[in-house]
Amino acid sequence: MKLNAIASLLMGKQQPRRASSAAVSADASKVQDQVQLSGGKSLLKAPPSQNPEVEVLGRFPSNKWAWSERLFDSDPHLTQANFGPRGHHRAQEIVQAFGSDTPHSGNVLLHYAGPPPAGVKKQAHPVVLVHGANKNGDFWWDANEDGSDKGLPQKLRAEGFEVYALSFAHPHDDNFVWAEQMANGIERVKQLTGKEQVDLVAHSKGGAPARAYVSDMRQDWMTPYRGDVHRLVLVGAANGGLDTSFRHASSNLSLLASSDSPFLNAPTSWESTKFMGVFPIDISERSYSNQNGDCWPGQDQLLARWDSKYPIAYWEQDSLTTYNGGEGFVSTSKGIDHYIAQGGHYIENLNKAQIDPKVEVALLAGDNPNIAGIMNETTGPSDGLLFVDSALHMPSTKNIKAQAVLHLNHKALVSDAKGQQWISETLKKA
Repeated sequence: MKLNAIASLLMGKQQPRRASSAAVSADASKVQDQVQLSGGKSLLKAPPSQNPEVEVLGRFPSNKWAWSERLFDSDPHLTQANFGPRGHHRAQEIVQAFGSDTPHSGNVLLHYAGPPPAGVKKQAHPVVLVHGANKNGDFWWDANEDGSDKGLPQKLRAEGFEVYALSFAHPHDDNFVWAEQMANGIERVKQLTGKEQVDLVAHSKGGAPARAYVSDMRQDWMTPYRGDVHRLVLVGAANGGLDTSFRHASSNLSLLASSDSPFLNAPTSWESTKFMGVFPIDISERSYSNQNGDCWPGQDQLLARWDSKYPIAYWEQDSLTTYNGGEGFVSTSKGIDHYIAQGGHYIENLNKAQIDPKVEVALLAGDNPNIAGIMNETTGPSDGLLFVDSALHMPSTKNIKAQAVLHLNHKALVSDAKGQQWISETLKKA
């Protein structure tokens, strides 16, 4: 037991980061070298009577991308989300384009990789890359996160693709919010390219909103699916959901550390813990709970039970009470079923919805649980975070045009040359 991690909570809680009104309304015209677009506005939704207009607030220079644009959707259902104590944006260009390190969820960034080289055969459909939790669009450019800049956008651009990527305002936002902003981004790409359809490549959490969009699984205020996706490539996506943080109770100890590392920006599956097994400490602000300002609104939507197939890590402290709910020796938890319900049974509903039959689907999973720096998932075949069975789960196989399991971990599926090559070949298939 790492009691020092728990004891540090007695010295004072880390509060969620909340954006100031000044940051939320930051004036994009003050950004250096901004290029104004024609009129400054662009109607991306139809009909306007049902949905507010989406504004293109500016185009910004980048040391990676050809440019980045900031879109703003003023729909009142898109609000200022709470950010976890480690959840703010840190990349300078991303913060600059958003105008804040804790931006309003009405914002989304669209990045462009630049035109393909002269003389290269141009591919039919532009590609839109959708990142996962705790990432932004720059992850695609440097998926190794080591400055090597050997990303999928560069590879696809060299092979004749027009490549775009999204950066969502909140790294763990509600998946309906991400789906709506994805629709806005796709519409903007269609305007810029003159194409009627795009190919979507979605990694990890990004797969949930991507599937929702092409399945027209939405709330009343959202943009309906417009038939503008040709092919959907789901890479390490939690198609069958996940229960990792509940099946591994000891993972909570790392999340309670005082470190400011963004890699620890995730919710605990405990609502309280006990110092020396006696003194209770309320940690609900760090948990999946939405009672005190949810900092991870999209995470409970990804939950699903897998204990009937893969037994939980019963040897870990408080394993049964963490998973099923109750009071353990050092913790209390409401259990995974409580939070599946809080998330609106999102995965269950996603697998009841039907992907548009005209959308071609490809599934890529990994089976190498060797992600450095985390407790890898080893209670069943996984990529270190997600069970292979979940990544390959699809209620109907009619849309599936390609699928594979590579000996790669969750991150390497998009950073390793083998994963990138599989994605590229899949996108090129007639």
